[in-house]
Amino acid sequence: MGRGDGIASLPRDPGHHYETEVRLVSSHAVGVVSYVLVLLGLPALYGAESQRMGRLGLTGFLMAFAGTALLAISSMFGFLAPVLAAEAPSTIDEIGLYLPVVVFNGFAVVGFIAGFVILGMAVARSRVFARRSGILMAVGAPTHLVGAGIALLGSPAFWFVAILGSLALGSGLAWSGYRMWAKPEL
Repeated sequence: MGRGDGIASLPRDPGHHYETEVRLVSSHAVGVVSYVLVLLGLPALYGAESQRMGRLGLTGFLMAFAGTALLAISSMFGFLAPVLAAEAPSTIDEIGLYLPVVVFNGFAVVGFIAGFVILGMAVARSRVFARRSGILMAVGAPTHLVGAGIALLGSPAFWFVAILGSLALGSGLAWSGYRMWAKPEL
Protein backbone atom coordinates (compact mmCIF):
# COMPACT_ATOMS: atom_id res chain seq x y z
CA MET A 1 0.00 0.00 0.00
CA GLY A 2 2.00 2.98 -1.26
CA ARG A 3 1.28 6.50 -0.14
CA GLY A 4 1.68 9.63 -2.23
CA ASP A 5 3.14 11.69 0.62
CA GLY A 6 6.56 10.07 0.54
CA ILE A 7 6.29 8.14 3.81
CA ALA A 8 6.36 4.65 2.34
CA SER A 9 8.83 5.72 -0.33
CA LEU A 10 11.45 6.90 2.15
CA PRO A 11 14.65 4.89 1.69
CA ARG A 12 14.91 2.15 4.28
CA ASP A 13 18.65 2.34 4.91
CA PRO A 14 20.18 4.45 7.69
CA GLY A 15 22.48 6.35 5.28
CA HIS A 16 19.69 7.64 3.00
CA HIS A 17 19.42 11.24 1.82
CA TYR A 18 17.11 13.25 4.01
CA GLU A 19 15.52 15.48 1.35
CA THR A 20 12.17 13.65 1.47
CA GLU A 21 12.29 13.50 5.27
CA VAL A 22 12.95 17.23 5.57
CA ARG A 23 10.05 18.04 3.23
CA LEU A 24 7.72 15.71 5.12
CA VAL A 25 8.60 17.02 8.57
CA SER A 26 8.61 20.65 7.38
CA SER A 27 5.19 20.35 5.78
CA HIS A 28 3.76 18.79 8.94
CA ALA A 29 5.31 21.51 11.08
CA VAL A 30 3.66 24.19 8.95
CA GLY A 31 0.39 22.28 9.16
CA VAL A 32 0.49 22.02 12.94
CA VAL A 33 1.26 25.74 13.27
CA SER A 34 -1.65 26.61 10.96
CA TYR A 35 -4.03 24.38 12.94
CA VAL A 36 -2.94 26.06 16.17
CA LEU A 37 -3.56 29.50 14.64
CA VAL A 38 -7.03 28.40 13.53
CA LEU A 39 -7.74 27.11 17.04
CA LEU A 40 -6.73 30.49 18.48
CA GLY A 41 -8.96 32.40 16.05
CA LEU A 42 -12.10 30.27 16.00
CA PRO A 43 -13.36 31.33 19.47
CA ALA A 44 -13.02 35.00 18.48
CA LEU A 45 -14.84 34.39 15.21
CA TYR A 46 -17.69 32.61 16.92
CA GLY A 47 -17.80 35.06 19.83
CA ALA A 48 -18.05 38.05 17.50
CA GLU A 49 -21.31 36.86 16.01
CA SER A 50 -22.61 34.09 18.25
CA GLN A 51 -26.01 35.79 18.67
CA ARG A 52 -26.62 35.99 14.93
CA MET A 53 -25.24 32.53 14.15
CA GLY A 54 -27.54 30.73 16.59
CA ARG A 55 -27.47 26.98 17.06
CA LEU A 56 -26.15 26.40 13.57
CA GLY A 57 -23.13 28.56 14.33
CA LEU A 58 -22.56 26.88 17.70
CA THR A 59 -22.71 23.43 16.10
CA GLY A 60 -20.32 24.48 13.33
CA PHE A 61 -17.94 26.14 15.79
CA LEU A 62 -17.79 23.10 18.10
CA MET A 63 -17.34 20.64 15.23
CA ALA A 64 -14.74 22.78 13.46
CA PHE A 65 -12.83 23.32 16.70
CA ALA A 66 -12.84 19.63 17.61
CA GLY A 67 -11.98 18.53 14.04
CA THR A 68 -9.12 21.02 13.82
CA ALA A 69 -7.75 19.94 17.21
CA LEU A 70 -7.88 16.26 16.20
CA LEU A 71 -6.16 17.01 12.88
CA ALA A 72 -3.40 18.86 14.73
CA ILE A 73 -2.90 15.83 16.95
CA SER A 74 -2.92 13.37 14.04
CA SER A 75 -0.33 15.53 12.23
CA MET A 76 2.21 14.34 14.78
CA PHE A 77 2.50 11.18 12.67
CA GLY A 78 4.45 13.21 10.10
CA PHE A 79 7.20 13.70 12.68
CA LEU A 80 7.34 9.99 13.52
CA ALA A 81 7.07 8.57 10.01
CA PRO A 82 10.70 9.11 8.92
CA VAL A 83 11.97 7.22 11.96
CA LEU A 84 9.46 4.42 11.42
CA ALA A 85 10.36 4.19 7.72
CA ALA A 86 14.01 3.70 8.60
CA GLU A 87 13.60 1.47 11.65
CA ALA A 88 10.29 -0.39 11.22
CA PRO A 89 8.88 0.11 7.70
CA SER A 90 6.05 -2.41 8.05
CA THR A 91 4.75 -0.49 11.05
CA ILE A 92 3.73 2.52 8.95
CA ASP A 93 0.95 0.71 7.08
CA GLU A 94 -0.11 -1.15 10.22
CA ILE A 95 -0.61 2.11 12.12
CA GLY A 96 -2.80 3.45 9.32
CA LEU A 97 -5.01 0.35 9.47
CA TYR A 98 -5.20 0.14 13.28
CA LEU A 99 -8.91 0.55 14.19
CA PRO A 100 -8.50 3.21 16.93
CA VAL A 101 -6.38 5.31 14.54
CA VAL A 102 -8.95 4.88 11.75
CA VAL A 103 -11.79 5.94 14.08
CA PHE A 104 -9.80 8.88 15.48
CA ASN A 105 -8.91 10.11 11.99
CA GLY A 106 -12.52 9.61 10.88
CA PHE A 107 -13.77 11.85 13.69
CA ALA A 108 -11.11 14.42 12.77
CA VAL A 109 -12.11 14.50 9.11
CA VAL A 110 -15.86 14.56 9.74
CA GLY A 111 -15.54 17.23 12.44
CA PHE A 112 -13.27 19.40 10.31
CA ILE A 113 -15.28 19.17 7.09
CA ALA A 114 -18.80 19.27 8.56
CA GLY A 115 -17.79 21.87 11.13
CA PHE A 116 -16.38 24.33 8.61
CA VAL A 117 -19.21 23.75 6.14
CA ILE A 118 -21.76 24.49 8.88
CA LEU A 119 -19.75 27.37 10.35
CA GLY A 120 -19.23 28.83 6.87
CA MET A 121 -22.97 28.67 6.22
CA ALA A 122 -23.65 30.39 9.55
CA VAL A 123 -21.09 33.10 8.79
CA ALA A 124 -22.61 33.66 5.34
CA ARG A 125 -26.11 33.92 6.83
CA SER A 126 -25.18 36.15 9.77
CA ARG A 127 -24.44 39.26 7.69
CA VAL A 128 -21.87 40.39 10.24
CA PHE A 129 -18.99 39.32 8.02
CA ALA A 130 -18.80 39.27 4.25
CA ARG A 131 -20.99 36.49 2.86
CA ARG A 132 -18.16 35.33 0.62
CA SER A 133 -15.88 34.71 3.61
CA GLY A 134 -18.35 32.10 4.86
CA ILE A 135 -18.59 30.55 1.42
CA LEU A 136 -14.79 30.29 1.22
CA MET A 137 -14.76 28.46 4.58
CA ALA A 138 -17.58 26.12 3.56
CA VAL A 139 -15.92 25.23 0.25
CA GLY A 140 -12.28 25.34 1.37
CA ALA A 141 -12.35 22.79 4.19
CA PRO A 142 -13.79 19.86 2.20
CA THR A 143 -11.71 20.74 -0.87
CA HIS A 144 -8.56 20.73 1.25
CA LEU A 145 -9.14 17.39 2.97
CA VAL A 146 -10.62 15.58 -0.04
CA GLY A 147 -7.69 16.75 -2.19
CA ALA A 148 -5.21 15.66 0.49
CA GLY A 149 -6.92 12.27 0.85
CA ILE A 150 -6.82 11.60 -2.88
CA ALA A 151 -3.20 12.75 -3.04
CA LEU A 152 -2.20 10.45 -0.16
CA LEU A 153 -4.08 7.39 -1.38
CA GLY A 154 -3.88 7.85 -5.12
CA SER A 155 -2.23 10.55 -7.14
CA PRO A 156 0.19 13.13 -5.71
CA ALA A 157 -1.07 15.48 -8.45
CA PHE A 158 -4.07 16.17 -6.20
CA TRP A 159 -1.91 18.09 -3.73
CA PHE A 160 -2.75 21.07 -5.94
CA VAL A 161 -6.44 20.64 -5.03
CA ALA A 162 -5.58 20.35 -1.34
CA ILE A 163 -3.53 23.54 -1.51
CA LEU A 164 -6.34 25.42 -3.27
CA GLY A 165 -8.74 24.24 -0.58
CA SER A 166 -6.47 25.35 2.22
CA LEU A 167 -6.02 28.74 0.51
CA ALA A 168 -9.80 29.14 0.24
CA LEU A 169 -10.35 28.17 3.89
CA GLY A 170 -7.50 30.37 5.09
CA SER A 171 -8.76 33.29 3.00
CA GLY A 172 -12.26 32.98 4.46
CA LEU A 173 -10.89 32.88 8.00
CA ALA A 174 -8.44 35.73 7.38
CA TRP A 175 -11.14 37.85 5.76
CA SER A 176 -13.36 37.44 8.82
CA GLY A 177 -10.39 38.05 11.12
CA TYR A 178 -9.50 41.25 9.29
CA ARG A 179 -13.10 42.40 9.61
CA MET A 180 -12.94 41.88 13.38
CA TRP A 181 -9.63 43.74 13.56
CA ALA A 182 -10.85 46.62 11.40
CA LYS A 183 -14.15 46.94 13.29
CA PRO A 184 -13.47 46.06 16.93
CA GLU A 185 -17.08 46.82 17.89
CA LEU A 186 -18.13 43.44 16.40
